Amino acid sequence: MNVRTVTAAATGATRAAAISFCMVLSIACTGHHGMQAAEPADDVVLEVDNHNWADVLLYVVHDGSTTRLAQVTAAKSVSVPIPSRLVGADGIVSFVAHRIGGLDDYYSPRVSVRTGNTIALTLEGQLGMSSIGVW
Repeated sequence: MNVRTVTAAATGATRAAAISFCMVLSIACTGHHGMQAAEPADDVVLEVDNHNWADVLLYVVHDGSTTRLAQVTAAKSVSVPIPSRLVGADGIVSFVAHRIGGLDDYYSPRVSVRTGNTIALTLEGQLGMSSIGVW
């Protein structure tokens, strides 16, 4: 082996060690700050029991905005998750139920919810007689 071969081998080994060190360092820093485990988002669950003879559109009202949530078939029950982004900043939501083809709507009272809560909404034949509960 001549001097030039030994010098090239040493330079290559030093370069490889430096690259490896930088990669380990960047992974360690990213793991500490940027790759935090995402906490599972617990949605609020809306359980709807539609006693109405027509299909009903449901809207959730949160922070002054109204967002379409689901359509519930006549005389059916459905469970709908409400994403946390649709729950008001203060944990307050309300619902609007609109009978498809009808003029009567149901405006629920405002209810306070937390993640993991279940809201029970019972839609009656006359939407004005509907009821809501939270647990």
